[in-house]
Amino acid sequence: MTALGFLTGGRRRTATTAGRPHHAVAGRLALGALAALVLLALLTPVVSPHSPVLRSGDAFLPPGSAGHLLGTDALGYDLLARVLYGMRASLFAAAVVITFGVLFGGLVGVLAGALPGWADAVLMRVTDLFLALPGLVIALAVAASLGASYRSALIGIAVVWWPLYARLVRGEIRAWAARPHLEAARLAGVPWGRRVVRHLLPGVRSTVVVAASQDVGGLVVALSALSFVGLSSPAPAPELGAMAAQGMPYLLTSWWVPIVPGIAVMLLAVVANYAGDAVRDLLRRR
Repeated sequence: MTALGFLTGGRRRTATTAGRPHHAVAGRLALGALAALVLLALLTPVVSPHSPVLRSGDAFLPPGSAGHLLGTDALGYDLLARVLYGMRASLFAAAVVITFGVLFGGLVGVLAGALPGWADAVLMRVTDLFLALPGLVIALAVAASLGASYRSALIGIAVVWWPLYARLVRGEIRAWAARPHLEAARLAGVPWGRRVVRHLLPGVRSTVVVAASQDVGGLVVALSALSFVGLSSPAPAPELGAMAAQGMPYLLTSWWVPIVPGIAVMLLAVVANYAGDAVRDLLRRR
C-alpha cells in the first residue's frame, strides 16, 4: 500500500509497466519533467516574475494579461509567482517528510527485522497501532493541535508517514536475513552491526528508493489537502491547497483563481506518480 493509499484507503497498483514501450516513454518524459520541476523550484526566486505576497496588479486580471501570464487573484497577487512558490513549498515538504520517513521508519524497520523476539514484537505493535488508525484523520488532528502553520502540516503528515517505511523495511530485512550468505556470515562470527550495514541495508536500498519515489505524488496531494482546510501557513503564504480554497468563492466569476493552483497540484501529482513508476521499472530491470 502506498503512503497515499494509507491516507485514503487505496491500494498499491501491482501491475507492471515494464515491457510496454509507450509506458516506458511516458516514464522517461515524466522523469525529465519532474527534474525540470525540481530545478524550477530551486530557481523560483530567480525566475519568478513578481513577489508572491505583494500586490503587482489589479485584482482579477485574466490569464494572458500584460505582465501576468496566469492572471491575478482577488488581492492583485500574481498567480504565476504564487504557483511557482507553492510548487516549491510542496516539493520541499515532500522531500522533508520522505527523508524523515526513510530515516526514522527505516531505523524502526531495521531494528525490528534484525532483532527478532521481543524487540520485533514491541516495535511492530507500535507500528501496527499507527497503521490501524485513519492516517488522514490523525494528520489533521496533529496539525490542528499544533496550530495552523507550515511546520504543523509537515509534522502531522510525518507522524503518519513513517510506519509505512518501517513495515516495508522490516519485511525486506527479514527476507534478506534468511538468505544463505547472511546465515554463513552469522555462523562465521561476523558482528551483528557489520552484517546489517554490509549485507542487509544494500539489499533494502532499491526497495526504499522505489517506495520513496512513488510517494512524492501522494505527499503533494496530502499536504495540499491540509492547506486546503486551513491547517498550514496562514494567508498570504503561497501554498497550493490554500490558494485553491481561498479562490473557491470566485469560481463562477474568475475561474482561474481557484483552478490554476488546482491544476498545479494535479500536474505535480501526475508527473511525480509517473516518475515513480519509471524509477520502479528501471530498478526492476537491473
